[in-house]
Amino acid sequence: MAKRTPAGTPTDVTQGSRTKGGIGESTLRPDGTLKVTGEFAYSSDMWHEDMLWGHTLRSTVAHAEIRSIDTAEALATPGVHAILTYDDLPTEVKRYGLEFQDTPVLAHGKVRHHGEPVAIVAADHPETARRAAAKIRVDYADLPVVTDEASATAEGAPLVHENRDDHHAGHVPHPNIVHRQPIVRGDAAEAAKRADVIVSGEYVFGMQDQAFLGPESGLAVPGEDGGVDLYVATQWLHSDLRQIAPVLGLPEDKVRMTLSGVGGAFGGREDLSMQIHACLLALRTGKPVKIVYNRFESFFGHVHRHPAKLWYEHGATKDGKLTHLKCRIVLDGGAYASASPAVVGNASSLSVGPYVVEDVDIEALALYTNNPPCGAMRGFGAVQACFAYEAQMDKLAAKLGLDPVEFRRLNAMEQGTLLPTGQRVDSPAPVAELLRRVKARPLPPEQQWL
Repeated sequence: MAKRTPAGTPTDVTQGSRTKGGIGESTLRPDGTLKVTGEFAYSSDMWHEDMLWGHTLRSTVAHAEIRSIDTAEALATPGVHAILTYDDLPTEVKRYGLEFQDTPVLAHGKVRHHGEPVAIVAADHPETARRAAAKIRVDYADLPVVTDEASATAEGAPLVHENRDDHHAGHVPHPNIVHRQPIVRGDAAEAAKRADVIVSGEYVFGMQDQAFLGPESGLAVPGEDGGVDLYVATQWLHSDLRQIAPVLGLPEDKVRMTLSGVGGAFGGREDLSMQIHACLLALRTGKPVKIVYNRFESFFGHVHRHPAKLWYEHGATKDGKLTHLKCRIVLDGGAYASASPAVVGNASSLSVGPYVVEDVDIEALALYTNNPPCGAMRGFGAVQACFAYEAQMDKLAAKLGLDPVEFRRLNAMEQGTLLPTGQRVDSPAPVAELLRRVKARPLPPEQQWL
């Protein structure tokens, strides 16, 4: 059995009887006392008497051919129990992914981004594992780097993924485009003729990181039946399981997953990080294996919010009614797809914001590049679009000489509003009323800073 330190788990609560109550009664969270006293066990607190420590060797280049990997010196390090590379993976299934399987468990043939896992080490001490990993010699041959739309879609551009066979591959204008979603409703060009003012702008949205307090961590314990028990901090146990089991060559009922204390997530734990690596090392060594990323590795080990370039054009009549929207949203998905198709869908379908626009011409797409992989982060896709359309609302209001809050209230969606996708809004937030209330509230007193 896996044990945790410090003592106490989310189920070790003595105040259980105090949680009984009826509707409207405040109850005690079963983990509340442990968390405020610092006794709650997060996944990085997992411990086993006979466990090894895992460490990941990551690429130091963004795009390169792997000519060779030499693990001999690292394997000779006292305390090292196992080193695995792509060639050591136990099954023919060597890739995983949220929507389609484009992410190798360990790099094969080439690396596609700085920080990609190349080899994994199990040793009797975390420092031994780290030092052994540093002794692994990887011979790289640099390849041209794809960093933006121009380098991704130019004639003769290097392909981040050759021979794509995912279900989006046949519907994109270039193999380096993960997914593209156009939305056209009405006639935006004709509607623009009715506009008294037109404003446009290009907006650049940088990469952001979830930076959760608890880094990626977990403990894999091999079972007597040939299976494995994985104690891990994650957002999607069942999604993880569907990706992990095929790579291990095990049926899902032999990969037993337990959700351990999660120290924040915000989308960054939807994708796999150390889960498969810990299980592989545990099954190879026959010993429990714990992996805990430090903060530096954590930035490499999970997806980020998509950087974006957004071009927007809005028109409005002199009395403040929006006439049309044209926009193009280009998201940088990085080296692997992760949640990029869903992010594209959100960015395009929510690109209008909480406003009524009858005529739209929208395009959103995500690129494959050699930048770090991007995926889910709180409101993914919608946030990037919001940055642009709200800036546009301010520009339009200023050009029309209207109060920016009143301009938004005039165009706010309401019950029955038809979205650009054709979906009719049912029970929306009362946007106009919320704006009115916020505007009516007094601002806090101005602070005098020394």
